Amino acid sequence: MRTPRPILSLSLFLMLSLSAPFIRAQEGDLRATLERAYKHWRSAVEAKDAPAWAASITMHRQVLTRNQIVSQGLPFPKSVFEIPLNPAETSNLRLLEAQAVGDTAHLLYFGKVNIGGDPDQIPDNLLMLKFFREKAGWKFDSNKLIQLRTQPELRAKLLSGEPPDFLDQPEFTPPGKPPEVPPVCPVPDHVTGCTLQSLGFETELKINGYEYYTTDRVLKFFVIGGVKNGANELSLTIKPADVPADADHLIQVDLFTQPGKTGQKGVRVFHYENKDPKFSGTVKLPFVIDAETLAKGR
Repeated sequence: MRTPRPILSLSLFLMLSLSAPFIRAQEGDLRATLERAYKHWRSAVEAKDAPAWAASITMHRQVLTRNQIVSQGLPFPKSVFEIPLNPAETSNLRLLEAQAVGDTAHLLYFGKVNIGGDPDQIPDNLLMLKFFREKAGWKFDSNKLIQLRTQPELRAKLLSGEPPDFLDQPEFTPPGKPPEVPPVCPVPDHVTGCTLQSLGFETELKINGYEYYTTDRVLKFFVIGGVKNGANELSLTIKPADVPADADHLIQVDLFTQPGKTGQKGVRVFHYENKDPKFSGTVKLPFVIDAETLAKGR
């Protein structure tokens, strides 16, 4: 008596075979849509067209960029185009994958990614272009250049034309849900730089609602929204990092206001330090900016 297993296997094979052209067509449609979105952003950057740039990039990236610029005391959107961006041309690259998960998607390319420099000296690397789906459709968000200098075997395989075998890894899979659009920060009362030393610890620093993270390193950045006249909120959430027992342990936060004129020095308006290697938990450290603090510092 025959078993139905061969029939079921044949049916499954036929279903997969018939669905393959549809899947390829979907991938082709996605690729065309995403490449068109990237081209709109790239053209806006090259033309230094602020309205076109705003229309072609995700709201998430637009607000992040705006917040970073105004927090440095620079004009927005003018300053978007004052730093060379050199958007990569993708027509000469090999597409490895066009993938969408939920409202997130990416295009992954391999080849000589030219983002500025001598074309003859450009090595073959990976370029990931990231996109989010908004009400108006797919929009470009950001790119990521993945250097392969420490992975010569992978580079050689890709150069030989072998299919990539790493595309199912988490870092090569869209997350499915875009990050929340950050709040628009105020124009700073005082443009402020921060030095966060987190040696031997994992640290989350929050200043007036904006968060910064680092693990066992020194981080320097402009405070989003700066510090404001009057009351300011600051908190630290700290836990030990996975480091050798004899490693240095230090939590130190310093905030410096930007000099008002050339030749003047910045004023340190906040300082906190803790060297206890067993320290863990959350500490709230509100502070006030007033005339005395700005004159004498802390």
